[in-house]
Amino acid sequence: MRSSSIYSLAIKDIKEAFSSIEIYGPMIFIPLFFAITLPIFTIYISIYAGPQLASRILGITAQITQSAGRFYFISFFSVNILGPIFLTMPIITASVIAADSFAGEKERKTAESLLSTPITNVELILGKTLASLIPAIMLTVVIFLIYASITNYLVFSDFGKSIFPNTSWYMMMLNAPFLALTTIGLVVIVSSRVRGVKEAQQISALLILPILVIPFISVFNIVKLGFGFFLEMLLILMITSAAIIYAGVRIFEREHFISA
Repeated sequence: MRSSSIYSLAIKDIKEAFSSIEIYGPMIFIPLFFAITLPIFTIYISIYAGPQLASRILGITAQITQSAGRFYFISFFSVNILGPIFLTMPIITASVIAADSFAGEKERKTAESLLSTPITNVELILGKTLASLIPAIMLTVVIFLIYASITNYLVFSDFGKSIFPNTSWYMMMLNAPFLALTTIGLVVIVSSRVRGVKEAQQISALLILPILVIPFISVFNIVKLGFGFFLEMLLILMITSAAIIYAGVRIFEREHFISA
């Protein structure tokens, strides 16, 4: 296995992905919109309903102070509701780039010329995986930093203390690369069987839907979104992503990839 072939393919695919204006909407502008608007939305809700909602979340009937209720609500909301929403960012980003990387080769009629080069299946899969993984991680970190900075600024100016960093968000950020890897692995498998980019991108819904269930099981106290929960999630994703990537390499067929 030649690392030079893997890196060359990854760089080529990253350049091709970011040369398309269609990719910027779902990959950059939508996450950026949420990173800017959600902190403002959270503060707005906390002003009008923070103490009441905090009392219900804590399971107490006594009215807590306005300031304490608002701060607790913002802390809870940022981890238990917005945290899982941000975990969809690496899924969306990875699926967009991976679909363009694999299925896009068919649409651009470049799959046959790519596979005619002296590159092995493992080098091909790893190169394209790296091309999707690097931007997904970088964009996820940037979006998080923007969100955390705006949230901390608004909260500190109001309460004199900050929300971030906290352990739960650190654990979520550790989960992000493996969510991206799992997505990429699924897209690799699907892309070799479909004709275009849009069909391949639809696979991301399989991962987004379970992630969006997390806020509900947290609000209803089915699980607590703390260190233990995200550690278990991390271990599961590490095993799952490795298994899916391995399966993608094993079932990848050059002939079927060209003719699909």
